[in-house]
Amino acid sequence: MMRRFLRQPGGRLALIFAAILCAMSAIMGSYVYSACQKASADYTTLISDIVLAQQATPQLRVALEEGRRLPSNEHIQYIDYFISLSKRHLDNIQNSIEHHRYLIADVEYLNHHFSELNSRLSDLALLSQEAQQRPELIDPLQSVAMEIGSAQSWLYNQLLEDIRAISVQQRLAMQRLSIAVSVLLVLMVSAAITLCMAVIYLHRQRNVMHELMLTDELTGLYNRRHLVNVASAGLTQAQRNRAPLSLLLLDLDHFKQINDTYGHPAGDEVLRQVSKKLRELSRPSDTLARIGGEEFCLLMPNTATHDAIQAADRLRQEIEANTLRGMELHANPTISIGVTSCKSGSLTFEQLYSLADKALYKAKALGRNRVESLLPPNAPSPHNDPLTYAHTLIHEPSDS
Repeated sequence: MMRRFLRQPGGRLALIFAAILCAMSAIMGSYVYSACQKASADYTTLISDIVLAQQATPQLRVALEEGRRLPSNEHIQYIDYFISLSKRHLDNIQNSIEHHRYLIADVEYLNHHFSELNSRLSDLALLSQEAQQRPELIDPLQSVAMEIGSAQSWLYNQLLEDIRAISVQQRLAMQRLSIAVSVLLVLMVSAAITLCMAVIYLHRQRNVMHELMLTDELTGLYNRRHLVNVASAGLTQAQRNRAPLSLLLLDLDHFKQINDTYGHPAGDEVLRQVSKKLRELSRPSDTLARIGGEEFCLLMPNTATHDAIQAADRLRQEIEANTLRGMELHANPTISIGVTSCKSGSLTFEQLYSLADKALYKAKALGRNRVESLLPPNAPSPHNDPLTYAHTLIHEPSDS
């Protein structure tokens, strides 16, 4: 089924379009996932750590100014506290950055400054220990501490600027994410619609192919293949229910003359209108099929011989009286009909068809526009039943 679908130009285009939509949906889905991860990043804790770290620098300046009036040991303790606090803030900030994988690349250029600040704080701690033994180093210690405080202030201000810029990008990413989600939704809906249309198209093509296999293109009636299948099932059912089944072969009289006189298009139109009339006159349970050029077959389940003969003569009369629309023929077409039947599904379709064909040949030989019946050997003759029609219904043909 899929191979038949792919052979169709529309099927190939639908498959290509669906593949493109699926690829685009996958790419868009990857972008949406990445954007969601980036847009959902929360920098609140990191910003809080930076703000706290920034407060250490002004506190250091105040401590150094007040420390000038204090003994040297207390002065150095203020500087040690600044060093300890600055290191703790620096570690917290670096740990927070490591937890934001989308932030690492944007602030990577500050790694050197972080390392340098950490190294200078370590050097300041060593200098503070020496100053405890050498009071003359207090002034250089204070100067270095102020320089480190200024460098620390610059680093954290720069980091805050970067985070603000990233937050702006984050808002833009959210907007783009909304657009991407909308586009992704449209693509998914389009892909779903395309696949549904492809499935519907394939289903219709399968139905068309199935119908072409079972029907006659010109008349719309069933073809011989379908008739054989239905007849086989009907005979099996008749055998199970011990019911009669009849078969009628119908042939348009002098159809070759119609083709020769009016042309094949006119002959085709005669076949179409006669087929339509026969279909209207048939029962819903009957199966009407075109099995040859101008030859038709009517399978009548649960129908005894005399009923089949009666129905056949009614069909013959209706066709003879039927005036074809839009056609100017010298006379209305007529049909000859051969009838046979069997009880309890005792015959095969081929046997029934052979008997009906012989009956049709007899009707043609006896002048056309008439009904003839031929029953299987040992079957009761309809002559023995006073309620039935005679096995031959003779009508003088109007064109013979």
